Amino acid sequence: MELPMGRRRGLWAAVILLAIVVGGLSWCGWRWWDVRRDRDEIARIEYAMQEGRYSTAARDLSNLLARRPDSDRAAYLLGVCEKARGRPREADAAWALVPLEAPFGARAVTARMDMLLEQGRLSGAEDLIGRAADGCGPEGSALRVLLIPTLIQEGRRPEAERLIESRWRSLDTKGEGASEQAINLARLHMELRWEIPPVDAVRGYLEQVGRLVPDDDRIWLGKANLAIRTGSFEESARWIDACLGRRPDDPTVWQARLDCAMRSNRLADARTALKHLPAASATPAEVHRVSAALAALCGDFERERQELAVQIAEAPEDFEAQERLATLERRGVAKAFAAGLRQRRAEIERDQARYRELYRRNQPARDAEEMARLAEGLGHRFEATVFLTAALADEPDRADLREALKRLEKAARDPDDAGQTFFDRLPTDYGGDKPPRG
Repeated sequence: MELPMGRRRGLWAAVILLAIVVGGLSWCGWRWWDVRRDRDEIARIEYAMQEGRYSTAARDLSNLLARRPDSDRAAYLLGVCEKARGRPREADAAWALVPLEAPFGARAVTARMDMLLEQGRLSGAEDLIGRAADGCGPEGSALRVLLIPTLIQEGRRPEAERLIESRWRSLDTKGEGASEQAINLARLHMELRWEIPPVDAVRGYLEQVGRLVPDDDRIWLGKANLAIRTGSFEESARWIDACLGRRPDDPTVWQARLDCAMRSNRLADARTALKHLPAASATPAEVHRVSAALAALCGDFERERQELAVQIAEAPEDFEAQERLATLERRGVAKAFAAGLRQRRAEIERDQARYRELYRRNQPARDAEEMARLAEGLGHRFEATVFLTAALADEPDRADLREALKRLEKAARDPDDAGQTFFDRLPTDYGGDKPPRG
């Protein structure tokens, strides 16, 4: 008996719907089984790795990647296996397969960097992190901080500090400027200033990596900065010349040239270096420090005195600058001036001791406001800003804290110096044809 047209259409619709449902359930079941199989296989592979059976694990990971080339976890683990098997080239190739935005992306980049550093390839590690960070936008700051230990060994502490500051600004933009991670950045900033590696330790490290990769120009830069630190200025100049031959426009190398020139009283070299450094690379204290030193080289002792006075206001802990200023004061007031400096130094040393005490106590929720006050008084505006941000997060209704934070942020704001050099920020064109400015 033939069904009526309406019932036949209804029956076909039901059949089609059933087919769709069954097909969907079948696909879901297959997908669930596939995911379960991959998860179980990864678990077996990781167990093999724990037992040291890296060759077996590498074989199974390669098979898994042949079926699932998008598995970032499998690619990362394959790199771990290949490195454990003594195959660094294959390990790097495996890690390079992991997209940076994938869950294992940051681990893969870190693993590649660590392996390059173990091989003594400091330049390669820095270039790798630079490329990866550039592809991450603002979040690239999280990768750049991985370079800090290496920068310290190369004598590049100001750069390391700037990386910390950049990372904190990235966190603060997301509303995380008072987070535990943010506080740890401030503490690291403090540690870099206090825990300078000994000369012998740095020399041993540079000699070790230099034997592995004798033509690495970042190792040369480390040796140049170490030579400056030990007063071997001719040796430093040779290493810097070699670095400039490799990277003629690198501000990092020109900073070393400036440091060497200032320490060895080479005015022409200092002026040249200053014209290769971006204006934003110098803090206000650094601008006045360099200006005072150049004034001294030119015999302009009145200008040196003026610059030292401003420098000390910016960096109260610079006792060497204080002593130099005391010697420049007129004889009639020198004794009273020196007494005032001694009293001020005692106050600074007291605040330094208290700041370290609070650092060791490590209770930022309790001590943030006091640490901010001490940091600002000692000339460490970045640290003061972080601790004030933390104090304000704990007491958001405190108008005084909010005003203090605004004051610090205004003082820390970069000047409008786009396209300018460090030399352009100096108050006087020392050694040139132009008359003093201002």
